[in-house]
Amino acid sequence: MIFYILYRIGYLLANILPLKLAYSLAKRVSYLQYILSKKDRNAVVQNLGIITKKDIKECQKLAKRVFRNFGLYLVDFFRMSSLSKEDIKKRVKVEGIENIDGVLKQNKGGIILTCHIGNWEMGGVTMAMLGYDISAVALNHKHKNINDFFIKQREEKGLKVIPIDHIMKRCVSALRRKGLLALAGDRDFTNNGMMIDFFGIPTSIPKGPAMFSLKTDSPIIPGFFIRRDSFNYSLIFDKPMYLKETPGKNKDEIIKEANEKFVASMEKYIRAYPDQWLIFRKFWETPVDALAL
Repeated sequence: MIFYILYRIGYLLANILPLKLAYSLAKRVSYLQYILSKKDRNAVVQNLGIITKKDIKECQKLAKRVFRNFGLYLVDFFRMSSLSKEDIKKRVKVEGIENIDGVLKQNKGGIILTCHIGNWEMGGVTMAMLGYDISAVALNHKHKNINDFFIKQREEKGLKVIPIDHIMKRCVSALRRKGLLALAGDRDFTNNGMMIDFFGIPTSIPKGPAMFSLKTDSPIIPGFFIRRDSFNYSLIFDKPMYLKETPGKNKDEIIKEANEKFVASMEKYIRAYPDQWLIFRKFWETPVDALAL
């Protein structure tokens, strides 16, 4: 119950205060969270050490920015219900939309594969507000009040939410009606992933996106919603990846090749914006003392 109350307070403040003041407050609260949350802080620093190969002091500086960017992310998440098309026009630079439109013109659905970078939630809402039929898979929160609140924030502007426990039927349905399906590809929540080197370390990467692609003949389009500065974003779509069953290759080989390409795309953006990869747990089971935390 306490977390629901905190989220409601955050929602109220984010929507009452001017955006600049809401961001300023979020930065202060985020710095306090950085100081108090030793476990999360150490996890972020360790992740950054693996990604950037920087020393401990540099990773700590970056970690402060990760916490700050998460605070800004929350402000934008809380304010999504009041977003207007004019806000999107002013604050979001869309790059590579022809990669989306080209797929849809072929009378196909498209899988937008992203990761937990920038503001992936706002990316889906932006696409819905631009008039695209888009669905996104989301984890259920264990507290119903919070889960309902999160779903309302996402769906109010037209984004369709697919709970992870209904993923197979509804994802396939979204693609077969020639819509877009947004999935995060950097965390395997099903424990049924495939081991792929991610920043040089074998990591379980979800097989679902590639399986949906093969099942529905829908290409995968890497897409990332990156913060350019405190107030503005870039929504970037890379070229689509077409998966086809090929004689002499089994499905696992095809899925592995696709995942390797997508991992390379994720690595490119995470390396470029390491302070925007909002993961607050040890992503790799690398010994903490190896990074001198």
